[in-house]
Amino acid sequence: MLYYFSGTGNSQQVAKKLATLLHTQAIDICHTTMALEALKKEDHAVGFVFPVYAWGIPKVVNEFIKTLPSQPAHCYTYAIMTCGDDVGYTDCVLERALRAKGWQLHAAYSVQMRNTYVCLPGFDTDTAEIENQKAIAANKYITQIAEQIKSRKQIKQLTRGSMAWLKTYVLRPAFNALLTTDRHFHVDKEKCTGCGLCVKRCPLGNMQLNNMHHPQWNGHCTGCLRCYHICPKHAIEYGKFTRNKGQVKINF
Repeated sequence: MLYYFSGTGNSQQVAKKLATLLHTQAIDICHTTMALEALKKEDHAVGFVFPVYAWGIPKVVNEFIKTLPSQPAHCYTYAIMTCGDDVGYTDCVLERALRAKGWQLHAAYSVQMRNTYVCLPGFDTDTAEIENQKAIAANKYITQIAEQIKSRKQIKQLTRGSMAWLKTYVLRPAFNALLTTDRHFHVDKEKCTGCGLCVKRCPLGNMQLNNMHHPQWNGHCTGCLRCYHICPKHAIEYGKFTRNKGQVKINF
């Protein structure tokens, strides 16, 4: 069984391809009841696929892990972390969360995908050329990962990046305290048509349209940026950070 969370489609793409190669099922963790029911039937391999947020695991993934039952006996557990560049010590953050529930992580991989984070200076979407190069490399790498999972290899293949410890254990807590919030989201009322697509597609159901038919956020954001990227009018901004930044296509 393979569980995934995907804000803008990168992790879903990896999860679906991997599930096909492994002849297993990929389940969105936002469908919590379905995910946990499926886990009761799984006894040989469990995988987690998710994006790296601020060199750690998304809040929604951490909350899902807290709901896990005991690890099935003789269960091989692996994780694939998607990222634009590097992951720091995300695997260690994940291992700590899993250990708290009595789980052991046997393998961990990072897969570079298109950049989607745009909420700080210097961060923007990739050019079409770079995005295509990453997609081709990721597709090949996922096939290799699948073979290693089939053989139950215990390994870590991660792009930690420079200053990995500092990023995960110093910058990440500050980032989560100040920027993993929906308080900075706002909408350009001249661009917004009130279509409600952002509300319908929020994975946590954290949005609604107000009486002016403009989106508002309700304080339970995981920072996935789906609302920003999916808006057909590019009407959603995050403070002043996203001015003149790009969007990625969301096809799921």
